[in-house]
Amino acid sequence: MSAPSRGDGPLHAYERYRTKDPAEASVLTAGVLSTNQLVVRDHDDRFEATCRSVGVHSTSLLYLTYGTDVAVDVPLPSRRDYLAILLPVSGQVHMRHQGREFDIVPGETAGVTYSRDALHAQWSDRASVLTVRVDWHAVELALGNLLMESPPPDLRVQTGPIAGPARRSLSGAAELLAASYDEKDPDSPLPPVVTRRLEEQVLLAVLLGLDHNYRARLLGQGTRPGRRVVREAVDLVSAEEQAIWTIPALARAAGVTVRSLELGFRKELGKTPREFVRDQRLMRAHEDLRRATPGDGTTVTEVACRWGFWHAGRFAAGYVERFGVRPATTLRSGDATTVR
Repeated sequence: MSAPSRGDGPLHAYERYRTKDPAEASVLTAGVLSTNQLVVRDHDDRFEATCRSVGVHSTSLLYLTYGTDVAVDVPLPSRRDYLAILLPVSGQVHMRHQGREFDIVPGETAGVTYSRDALHAQWSDRASVLTVRVDWHAVELALGNLLMESPPPDLRVQTGPIAGPARRSLSGAAELLAASYDEKDPDSPLPPVVTRRLEEQVLLAVLLGLDHNYRARLLGQGTRPGRRVVREAVDLVSAEEQAIWTIPALARAAGVTVRSLELGFRKELGKTPREFVRDQRLMRAHEDLRRATPGDGTTVTEVACRWGFWHAGRFAAGYVERFGVRPATTLRSGDATTVR
């Protein structure tokens, strides 16, 4: 079977790399996923590593092929925290992860891995895989938003093979993201409101599709009634593209007084609306600083102002308290994996 041609598979216009050098392929793959060791069976001259990728905020979608049988080992934890959902398009991949061995097969099974765990994957010669990479920080933030509380520090997601409705929901989210890019002019960016919704779709599929220790609560077990007002305010703040909502405006949108909104937040979330909004905006500023790429003109001041922090000193102090580093440090060492 010959290697997949350039026109096969999704994301045709978004090729990130193509190489016949296995050593170069290892380095290039490390740039989008994790440091790895790549072994080509019998030095097969059909080997050609290709990667196409797009990204929406915290989520990247990658289409990977190697053209022949290869073994990929990720022996060391990545410096990045992310979940990777491997959805085979063709061929088969045999995986060893957290002491389990399993195959992922198109239309039947997918594989969920965590970047801090070692991984061994044996790709068949016809294998091509669509991989959804989601920043762990964003998964925690999305979970906190859905639960109407601070991002939980103890989230644990079950990794390994997935099938049935879970695989279908994640595959659907990945296919929607791929189609959104395949059906547009590659030189024209998607509107921010669309990319946010696509990111939310993927995060929701992850949180509702995968097994984890908060899933029962997300499905309504143990929740209290009477959260409508707080839920509406939380949703409005979560949908912001920049700081636009004031506390009085949130109260008006929810149809209550500022005092009622404060009482609702204290009862449901254990904090004031102002504290919640500040926490959310610090997280969004942190995301923007992490995603910035060298030379794109992003500054700490610009990001701080976008999220309503007009006093640079207070922003820096709050940021250090929340994340343990200064904003400028995050900006300099940000993880940028989005290609277009």
